[in-house]
Amino acid sequence: MNRSPISTTLISIASVVVIIAGLKAAQEFVVQFLLALFFAIMFLPVFKHLNALKIPKWISLLIILFINLLVVYLLALTIVTSVDELRKNLGDYQQKLNLYMDEGQKFLQKFGFHLPENINLDLLNPNMILQFMSNSLLSFGNILANAVFIIILAVFILLESDMFSQKIKMISKGRKASLLVDQFFESVIKYMKIKTVVSIFTGFFAWIFLFIFGIDFALLWGVLTFLLNFIPTIGSIIAAIPPVIIALIDGGIPLSLIVAVWYLTINMIIGNIIEPRFMGKGVGLSPLVVLLSLVFWGWVLGTVGMFLSIPLTVIAKMAFELREETRWIAILMDSEVRREEGA
Repeated sequence: MNRSPISTTLISIASVVVIIAGLKAAQEFVVQFLLALFFAIMFLPVFKHLNALKIPKWISLLIILFINLLVVYLLALTIVTSVDELRKNLGDYQQKLNLYMDEGQKFLQKFGFHLPENINLDLLNPNMILQFMSNSLLSFGNILANAVFIIILAVFILLESDMFSQKIKMISKGRKASLLVDQFFESVIKYMKIKTVVSIFTGFFAWIFLFIFGIDFALLWGVLTFLLNFIPTIGSIIAAIPPVIIALIDGGIPLSLIVAVWYLTINMIIGNIIEPRFMGKGVGLSPLVVLLSLVFWGWVLGTVGMFLSIPLTVIAKMAFELREETRWIAILMDSEVRREEGA
C-alpha cells in the first residue's frame, strides 16, 4: 500500500508523540536505564584497557564497580554533610542579609531612590539558597538512592559490550548504518570522557579558590560546579549562584564580585578555550540544537535529562540519518553544512 508523503509525515509525527509520552510516563525507569547505559559507555575505554592487560573480565568489572561505588559514596557524604551544616547556619545568614538590605536601602535613599514597599525581596532570602540546592540535587539524590541498581546494570551492559554494537549493526543494515553506529560510539565516548575531565578541573579550581578565600561550604560548591558543568550552556551559570550569594552575605559586595569574576574566568578559559580544543568538532550539533535539546530533554526526563541532553540528541540525530525520509532533520541538526554525495 502506497502512502502519500503527507500521510507518512503525519504517521511519523504521531509515532514521535507517542514515544515522548511513553518516555515521560516511564520517566523513573528510563532515567535509571539511560544513566546505566552512559556510565557503561563512559567506562568502556577503561574496561577495554583492563582487558588488553590480560585481566579477566570479572576482575575488570569488579574494579569498575568498586570505583563507581566509591565515587558515589564520597559524593553522597559530601552533599549530605554540607547541606545539613547549611541548614544549621541559615539563621545567621538571615541576620547578616537583613543588615545588608537595611544598609543598602539607606544608601539608595541618600541619592533619592526609594524602593516600593511591596517589592519582593524573597530572592535574597538564604532559605532560597537551600530551596535551590534541594531542587538542583533532588534528582541526584534519587540517583544515589538507586545507585547500586544503576551501577550493577551498567556492569552488565559492559559485560555484553562486545556484542552490543554488533547487534545494532545487524539491526541497522547497510554500510552507512554501520559507519553511523561506529561514529556514534566514538563521539559519545569522546564527549563523556572530555566532559568528565573538564568538569573535574572546573569543580576543583572552583573549590580551591573558594577555600582560599574562606567561603563557607567551599567543597559543596565545588561538587555542585562539577555536577552542573555537565549541563550545557546554563549549568556553569547556575553553579555560580550559591557561592556568590554566600560570599555577598559573609564578605559583602567586593568578595561576591571577586567570586563571580573567578567563576566567569574559569568557565571562559576551560569552557571556551580548553574544552573546544580537545573536543574538536564536538558531537556535530549546532549551538541552537544544543540549547533546544537541553530544554526538551529537561522537560521529558527532568534534571537528569539536562545532564544527558547531548548524548541523547546524538542518538536521535543518528536515528534520523538512517532513514531517507528523516535525513533532512539530521541535516538541520548538524553543526555544519555538508554537501550531498555526488553533488
